[in-house]
Amino acid sequence: MIRNFTKRLLTNNHSNINNFGSIKIRPFCSTTTTTATNNILENDENNVINILKKRGFIHQMTASDNEMISMTANNNNNNNNNNNNNNNNNNNNNNNNNNNNNNNNNNNNNNNNNNNNNNNNNNNNNKQVPISLYAGFDPTADSLHIGNLLTLMVMLHFKRSGHNPIALMGGATALIGDPSGKSTDRIMLTEEFIEGNLKYIRENITAVLGEDTLVVNNIEWNKKMDVITFLREVGSYFRVGSMIKKDFIQNRLSDSNENGISFTEFCYSLFQANDFAHLFQKHNCSIQIGGSDQWGNITAGCDLIKKKLKGNAQGITIPLLTNSAGKKLGKSEGNSIWLSSHRTSPYKFYQYWIQVSDEDVERMLKLFTLLPLDEISNLVKKHNENPHLRLGQKTIAEHVTRLIHGEKGVEEALNTTELLFGESNKLLTPNASTTKVGDFDIGYLLSRVNYIELDRSTFVDNQNETILNLFAQVSDTSKSKVKQLLQSKSIYLNNISVTSNSQFIQSSDLIANDFIYLKSGKKIYYLIKFK
Repeated sequence: MIRNFTKRLLTNNHSNINNFGSIKIRPFCSTTTTTATNNILENDENNVINILKKRGFIHQMTASDNEMISMTANNNNNNNNNNNNNNNNNNNNNNNNNNNNNNNNNNNNNNNNNNNNNNNNNNNNNKQVPISLYAGFDPTADSLHIGNLLTLMVMLHFKRSGHNPIALMGGATALIGDPSGKSTDRIMLTEEFIEGNLKYIRENITAVLGEDTLVVNNIEWNKKMDVITFLREVGSYFRVGSMIKKDFIQNRLSDSNENGISFTEFCYSLFQANDFAHLFQKHNCSIQIGGSDQWGNITAGCDLIKKKLKGNAQGITIPLLTNSAGKKLGKSEGNSIWLSSHRTSPYKFYQYWIQVSDEDVERMLKLFTLLPLDEISNLVKKHNENPHLRLGQKTIAEHVTRLIHGEKGVEEALNTTELLFGESNKLLTPNASTTKVGDFDIGYLLSRVNYIELDRSTFVDNQNETILNLFAQVSDTSKSKVKQLLQSKSIYLNNISVTSNSQFIQSSDLIANDFIYLKSGKKIYYLIKFK
């Protein structure tokens, strides 16, 4: 696909694959660092590449471990060399003073000037040289999701290590559609729809990375480029034969896929490559981050920068976030947990992490919190001693909810959890002594929970629609089974046992004027809102 890089791979005999845990990290370029330097770099625990590797973020890199570590390293190793050089200069000055008294003043002045210049240069060299890196987010919805959060966490680690993350919003590429990982063409979106999403995407990004993060929109430079200019300045550097060999293109061209791929989506990787080249030129951006399905698009950008700009750029891919069935958690997959509160409330967001399996606790702590690894290790040990207490899940839930929704979001999630499952559950009655849990109205908290919405006129103050009928409908249970539950006093309306088959919902039963709380046993409940 990318001839020069591939040629270097073959000539430098980097066909073996390095293993980090169960994740494969494939070197894409040769390394030129010495063995001594390699050992220093690999043992630099504060280097962002080493941090990412230990936490399980890295899937593949376009360069070797040591090249990437060197690229992102602080120049602290120069201190020893510079100090030695200064000591040698001082010794030379002393010798000159002893050998030539008549010229001492002149020589010392010259040497002092030289030393001052050297010190200035050394100070500049000793300063950390931050690199700029970027990841792209196409605004195809009015929120990012937790799959995107994985990418944002990588960018946050880079920022905490002193580097400069750039978030690219794909106002232009969203109009085209990324074919990576898809079996059919994406739905063509309107400019108005995409424009309306940008505000929320920016809010998601800055919530994690901070308001000082550089956020750009690729529509700014793509809308100025006509077709002829694009074909000449970008398209001329790519070969169709190489593009067709990419996995995601091959999958769409297979005999089993009748839809094939449109020319529009076929050209998507060229636009993403041009974005990388633009950021390389304007912001000295030298690394692109993306999911493992972005490998072909990222390497296309590296290759364009090398061919067109004679520059050196690299890429890092991270594992895709999957559910327990191994399916990608993406916004087009129908099972997303969104970062924007208008799509997924803080309570629902919190509950997602509370329900993480015990087997995934350590992995999620490493990926989605900033807790030190030794602290995570101790926490996992305590969690495994009493897994029923869900210490690991609670820690993940609080940390991630605080990161995305702030302290107020954590309070909302905890108060809602307390209302539904804790001591405050007794407040779920129309005659409760208070209408608040903490600083939140009960009606507000209930409105942020998954509820079933039903017609008020059909079920409220209607003697013909009994609680028996209502419970059978919402629980998808037979009426005979519901009658058995009623006889055993196992069905509760607002925490009060339902005792009659003919009992129906009255206006006086409504909590916060809209809700009722139906429960059977300790774990089965239905929150119903009447509209």
